[in-house]
Amino acid sequence: MKYLERINNLIKTLPEDIIDLSQKRKRSNPPTQAFSEFITNREQGDWAEDLLFRAIQEVDQGIVPVKYGRTDKIVAGEPGFKEFYNKYQDELDELGKRPDLLIFKRNDYNDKWNHDITSLETETSDRVIPNAIAAFEIRSSAFLVEEYKKYVVKSVKAKGKRQFLSFTPKVEDIYVIYRWIKRYGVPHFYVQVFFDKVYCISFEDILGIVADEEARNNIFFVEKNAKNQFKSTIHIDIDKGSCLAEKVQLPEHKSEVKKLERGRLLFYVTFKGGCTQIDLTSLMRILKMELSS
Repeated sequence: MKYLERINNLIKTLPEDIIDLSQKRKRSNPPTQAFSEFITNREQGDWAEDLLFRAIQEVDQGIVPVKYGRTDKIVAGEPGFKEFYNKYQDELDELGKRPDLLIFKRNDYNDKWNHDITSLETETSDRVIPNAIAAFEIRSSAFLVEEYKKYVVKSVKAKGKRQFLSFTPKVEDIYVIYRWIKRYGVPHFYVQVFFDKVYCISFEDILGIVADEEARNNIFFVEKNAKNQFKSTIHIDIDKGSCLAEKVQLPEHKSEVKKLERGRLLFYVTFKGGCTQIDLTSLMRILKMELSS
């Protein structure tokens, strides 16, 4: 059975009380103001994407990472934000949600792209993107996996409460990721970057887990929390995925300030540097490629 056919079949099995894909996607309204925590979380996410991008660049296995996700830095309260936000909503309705990175085999990569196709015209994108072998949606978590697991062992487990670190796909993203996959047919994965390890799970496995009633409030929970802007988010145990990197070197961090209209100041944290080394066996298994010596 082909990839898209398997995804289509799994989508039909998702519980409607978690996500009802028969309903039309609701366009969200532009937020009226930004907050420091939002910008810090975005900066952390940008760092996580760059960390994985640089790590895959160092992999000598005939593959090339290419940046594809949106990189706009504009925030609510800045001139032109409303127009930018509505244009993004239009893109979600037409193309779906862009993953952050695409992985191409070396023979399908064009050096003119310079590892970045975020600005390609849609007609050109429609021609080249189906040649990618994987799409990575990259999320970040401000935790140390090993320290968290030590804490959980010591603490008293509360029934019905999540006690694991997790992959964090938003419920509303399931629809727009599915739209993107239907258009391009590229296998899609979630990568969760912690400050000491990196984990990966396929979108196909996410759908299978969410469709399993016995897994609810056991292997996965649906929560609303501040980190994800109080949007319904699926939290799936990271041990249900693969560890892509066993060690991450912490980045440098410093405080920055953004001045908005009316003189409002937003203080936030930026991240730079750090590195990790990809587990080649795990990566090649995910990409369904042979590990070359």
